[in-house]
Amino acid sequence: MINKWTKEKFEEYNNKHPDIYELFKQFALQIAARKKSYSAKSIFHRVRWETDIGDVGGDYKIDDGWISHYARKFAKEFPQYEEFFKFRVRKNSYHL
Repeated sequence: MINKWTKEKFEEYNNKHPDIYELFKQFALQIAARKKSYSAKSIFHRVRWETDIGDVGGDYKIDDGWISHYARKFAKEFPQYEEFFKFRVRKNSYHL
């Protein structure tokens, strides 16, 4: 399944649903003001909550395969938080 969550497919998904990253970024910055590190998966679950139940709304299928992409995008955009998430390096990475 490694081909399902490629960088190219993430860019397509992100371009189609830019509001998901905006929520991820908002919640990551909110917790980064209080913690030195945190779980990208926890932030992702909050994004799901807000799009399903909260005021944000939306009818999305937000797959866990995108979590690492959103976390890396955040770390790249905010280098001061590059160590906020713990990143794994895989032998066959689709983040390259």
